[in-house]
Amino acid sequence: MVLKVAICDDVSVNAKTIEDLMLEYDSALFEIDIYFNPLRLIESLKDNTYDMYFLDIEFPNLSGIEIAETIRENNYTCPIIFITSFKEYMEKAFKVNTFDYILKPITKNKVFPALNRAIKYLDLNASKFMFTFNKAFYSLPFSEIVYFEKDKRKVFIHTPSDVYETLLHTKALLSKINENFVQVHTSFIVNVRYVKQISNNTVTVNIRDKQTIEIPISRKFKDNAREQILMRLRDII
Repeated sequence: MVLKVAICDDVSVNAKTIEDLMLEYDSALFEIDIYFNPLRLIESLKDNTYDMYFLDIEFPNLSGIEIAETIRENNYTCPIIFITSFKEYMEKAFKVNTFDYILKPITKNKVFPALNRAIKYLDLNASKFMFTFNKAFYSLPFSEIVYFEKDKRKVFIHTPSDVYETLLHTKALLSKINENFVQVHTSFIVNVRYVKQISNNTVTVNIRDKQTIEIPISRKFKDNAREQILMRLRDII
């Protein structure tokens, strides 16, 4: 699934910053339209629907609150994230069922957590992992993924039959997967359903019939990973 997102800010630098951060988060997940004129966004709502909105609050002749009120006439649940320099708007903003509120300056540390919450709220990660590979869109059931392997921004997705590749930051990857996946190393996240054995420094997973692979457990994740795997295995069994 691709999320349709509208960004509305009359300052082009701010709009571009939000767009760039969303594409850095996951370039395959978002289809983004930018509006510098809020009246054009309102006009477009007659023919377009969006899954998420980033709205500046201050415009010369209209407020972001008024835009949100128009959006809420037909969609009361889509995430609306306000961008502003002033905290005093917060009370009014939340009266239109605001999902989140980001104070300028716009940074990754503010936008990424908001996106994490929005994606979880929209329940996009319930049963499938969605990504692009070789310019094609894929939607894999989590049950078919044995483990993820990270190499900088590259993510290798290992299944019993294939290995896929996509680009994704670790935080974004962790936000997209379900509770059956446990990070055991900076470079590895395993599906506990495929775990055959855990030792002090490795976890053995089944790739396919009678074929296994050992994945290292790093010191950083050792105690927490072992505990999480054992707890989740008990729940599954």
